[in-house]
Amino acid sequence: MASELTQLPQDSLALDSYVLKQEIPALQLVATENGYARWGPLIRLPRGAELHEFGAGFDDQTILVRSSNSFYMIFEQDLVASQSSKREKRVCAHG
Repeated sequence: MASELTQLPQDSLALDSYVLKQEIPALQLVATENGYARWGPLIRLPRGAELHEFGAGFDDQTILVRSSNSFYMIFEQDLVASQSSKREKRVCAHG
């Protein structure tokens, strides 16, 4: 894997925005001095994080997103699963 991947996009180019309903894994991209990115740490983006989508990632299963001031590669299926998550407390009725 190359240490420099791609030029990081401008904020005005965001395609869509999401708020995570559950945490998901993400590979952070670290900006270099020349405006490109290299691989950073693997982290977990927390529930409630606001993501801005910037399009395709490094393959057809990943997408490039920004959260706060950092860019990440995430799996599209993780984002879809987060958006359809319905983790609700169960209420037990005793009769």
